[in-house]
Amino acid sequence: MDRKTNTIYKQSIILIGLTLSMSSIADSSLNMSINKHQNTFEGVALKIWDWAEVGYQEYKSSELLQSELAAHGFKITKNVANIPTAFIAEFSNGGPIIGILGEYDALPGLMQTSSPFKEEKDGATSGHACGHHMFGAASAWAAVAVKEWLVRSKTKGTIRFYGTPAEEGGSGKVYMVRAGLFDDVDAVLHWHPSSSNAANAESSNSNKSAKFKFSGISAHAAGSPHKGRSALDGVEAMNMMVNMMREHIPQESRIHYVITKGGLAPNVVPDVAEVYYYVRHSIIERYICANFDLHIPM
Repeated sequence: MDRKTNTIYKQSIILIGLTLSMSSIADSSLNMSINKHQNTFEGVALKIWDWAEVGYQEYKSSELLQSELAAHGFKITKNVANIPTAFIAEFSNGGPIIGILGEYDALPGLMQTSSPFKEEKDGATSGHACGHHMFGAASAWAAVAVKEWLVRSKTKGTIRFYGTPAEEGGSGKVYMVRAGLFDDVDAVLHWHPSSSNAANAESSNSNKSAKFKFSGISAHAAGSPHKGRSALDGVEAMNMMVNMMREHIPQESRIHYVITKGGLAPNVVPDVAEVYYYVRHSIIERYICANFDLHIPM
């Protein structure tokens, strides 16, 4: 058995053991332990919802989660991976290390109203369209419940909450992995708000992003258009060719983009334009192939 297979095998055994253990003690005392914190973490979720802080700017959301976990006996390590809004909260009495991921960043350009209809809200520039206000709060809630069970049952184990910022395009977890923060963990649990409850062993898509910047020559689009060279033409030509390329990439691949710079006025030939791309696939080798087609640096 090679090292990778052996590691996966050990992690699977730990996860199965943890699941069976939790199932066997799903009694009234565990339910009481969980339910007594409901009001607290519902309040945490609503505060994070109201703040709606975008990636790497989740200062209040991060501090709130840290303070709640510290109040429940977790040791807090701030500014991990040199990221001000990233942190680790840990309770340990030995045994295997189980990690729980928590996200709390919002998305830009949303109105942040609790309505199924498109609305405008004064002063709102970002919102929690993906439910990360619940993600961070519920993960912290779960960590507290497991910690209390470890203490009550005198079971050896370490529960570690990872405060992971900037999931929405900022790759916060990537920098945390590179900093070695997951090197000693035995298993990591992750979830996401959805319309139904389920427990699945599944993977997410690999994701590589890049911004492509084009330069041109500015000119008046009516008075002397022949003197200009439109950078926006370069962006549009690239997007058109990428869309034609979709026929020839694996069907599970995903390529999507948004024009982030395209000029400021129609009567000025833009000398700078930029397009922002994501390339995704569930299998890393396949998405690398798509990256090479787009010449995104690895």
